[in-house]
Amino acid sequence: MDGLRGSLHTAHHLFHDSCAMATSFWAQAHGPILTLLFRVTRTQHACLARVESHYESEKHAGKYLTWDEAHRERLCKGYEAFNLPLSTVAEWLASMRAQVEKPKEVLGKEAASTKQKTSSDPIHDPDEPFWHAHCSAQERELIAELTRRGILDGCGTLASSAPCMYLISATLTQADAALAHERLHALYYFSPKYRDLLAIQWNSLPRAIASAIELDLKMRGYKPSVWLSELGAYLGIRVNGTSSRRSDPSSEFGNKSAATCAEIRQVLLQQIPQCWKQDVGMDEAGVTLTRQDLECAKHAFSNA
Repeated sequence: MDGLRGSLHTAHHLFHDSCAMATSFWAQAHGPILTLLFRVTRTQHACLARVESHYESEKHAGKYLTWDEAHRERLCKGYEAFNLPLSTVAEWLASMRAQVEKPKEVLGKEAASTKQKTSSDPIHDPDEPFWHAHCSAQERELIAELTRRGILDGCGTLASSAPCMYLISATLTQADAALAHERLHALYYFSPKYRDLLAIQWNSLPRAIASAIELDLKMRGYKPSVWLSELGAYLGIRVNGTSSRRSDPSSEFGNKSAATCAEIRQVLLQQIPQCWKQDVGMDEAGVTLTRQDLECAKHAFSNA
């Protein structure tokens, strides 16, 4: 990731003003980050839950789940926002293809000839890409948008010169607070300096405070591999007067941890702007939706 700064800076100049309205979402690119806004949570979930689960689910990471399986597992229940590397979409499509296009030599002629199709089995149209019959309308829109932007190629693989590398999303009504949180997950992905900073802060926690935060994160369903990123996203968030989140993020993990978290928060707020500049090549404000952006999205939804 250290060598990305130059290419990320170039991508910023090429795609800073690139925005579009699909039926399900409004999209805006800021350098290497693609932001999606949705009108309602249900649509966001239909678009991103299976991809997100493939990325970081403790139980289903790396696995392709059909819609029936995803429904039974109640993927991403309660999610208000999403974040994932855009390479995940290509990996998810590859897993899908491996599952739905098993060659006859693997299935065996007998298995292939005796397999019974039910009314719920998707019917593949040979004139459509392989994923078409296996995706929701919202997932197809996502793939089309990523292809239009040159992030995916026509086969659903990640383009070698993809202009954006990370996706964050929220509903329009939750955009301010939710995207501030999700942007910090993107920073964790891009910035070695930020990852090192969080590791230092985590390792300096008093044992009792660390145990309390660990228990809190476990109860929220986070696996250990994302604890550092979540610590930063909760404590490093910049809030404003209109945010729906609690006014003091230092209290995120309870009153007993608040004083220690306040110290960590102060360090993060001082260092995060440098992490954006050093490892992403952009100011923090350059990856933030403006009031004009939000009004544009609102207007687009009202006219959809």
